Amino acid sequence: MQVTSAVRRRRDGEKTAAVFIDYARALDSVDHNCIVKALMSFGVEKHLVAWIANFLQGRTAQVRVSHTLSEDIRLTGGVPQGSMLGPLLFIVTVDSLSKRLNCIPGLQHGFFADDLTIVCKSADRSAIQKAIQPGLDCITRWSEEHDMKVSVEKTEYTLFGSRETNLLSLKVGENMLKEVRTPKLLGLTMQPRKELSKHVQGVKAAAEVRPLQLRAVASPEWGPEREKLRAFYRALVQAKVCYGMASWWFDTSLSDRERLEKVQAQAAHIVAGILKAANRNDAMREARLRPINELAHRRALEYYLRLKAKGSTQEKLAESIFPPEHAIHARRSGNNLSQDFSDGRVVCGFLFLRGCQKETAQRVIMRSMVVGLSPPCHMDPSNDPHRHHEQAPILLHTKF
Repeated sequence: MQVTSAVRRRRDGEKTAAVFIDYARALDSVDHNCIVKALMSFGVEKHLVAWIANFLQGRTAQVRVSHTLSEDIRLTGGVPQGSMLGPLLFIVTVDSLSKRLNCIPGLQHGFFADDLTIVCKSADRSAIQKAIQPGLDCITRWSEEHDMKVSVEKTEYTLFGSRETNLLSLKVGENMLKEVRTPKLLGLTMQPRKELSKHVQGVKAAAEVRPLQLRAVASPEWGPEREKLRAFYRALVQAKVCYGMASWWFDTSLSDRERLEKVQAQAAHIVAGILKAANRNDAMREARLRPINELAHRRALEYYLRLKAKGSTQEKLAESIFPPEHAIHARRSGNNLSQDFSDGRVVCGFLFLRGCQKETAQRVIMRSMVVGLSPPCHMDPSNDPHRHHEQAPILLHTKF
């Protein structure tokens, strides 16, 4: 989120250059001696360093061709992938690179495992060139010292905020880097301008196929129960739509958000087992699903509060990622995400009654006009965020 925030939250006239570094077999090539030195620099106790060195060393590999095995090959580098220690040891090793990059003025960087991104933001293109190229030279030198190699073919850069191309001349060693217009960072498709329509299109295309899979098993006669369908939906569809949403949702247009809300609404009708023509809000309540916009606010707010709780250093990071004008601050000061009532709790506009038994469920009477009935707890319909100038749905406690 720190990298995406630096890339997209720029002032008028500013440009942001981002280089997406790709290491060739990073976890398989880092030198064991460099790992041991990094552990000692952190002050790890000697007996633990010796234990980890023993864990890494003495490993062998063989190559099979048909029924023939090669001789043992002794491995002098790499961390065992799939182990708990492997990624941690790699992170400890690259900490020295992070410290070197911090010494370059105007340069920001971010690691996620072996994915490294360096960023520079300025209105002056020459200032960007002067910050990015020393960063690349630093990465090249450090990689050679640690027996690691940058993959020039897969390392790319993008200049955000500019319609023109080839304005920068960036090299790794003697090789020129190629510029791309829509790079991908950990699954997020980015664009040179301040929009994410291509990412939304990709998410929608992948997600809208999955409700068809859900519909195939959603028979009322022999299909799974509603709660199981809801679990299927959350794993198949919602997980795809909501991946990393705290970092990109608030930079999308309202029309793009509505496209994704429609995908969820389609799935909500399937989970609820009601007609396609039924009101979207009724289907969402019946399926016990929250709007994607509410999920995005909640996840962003949770991340913000986790950063704030980690101390002054992370608190500054939280304020840079979520500046005062960010939507979560308006949400915190304007609308509470939850409001307690005497016999129920409204969370993001949904009423959950306390003390419900397993054999009962909350059912929705679609826009009922039954005389003498009112919403539970006498909830004011004007406070319902899902009410579109119509009578609020009435929630009743009924058995299946």
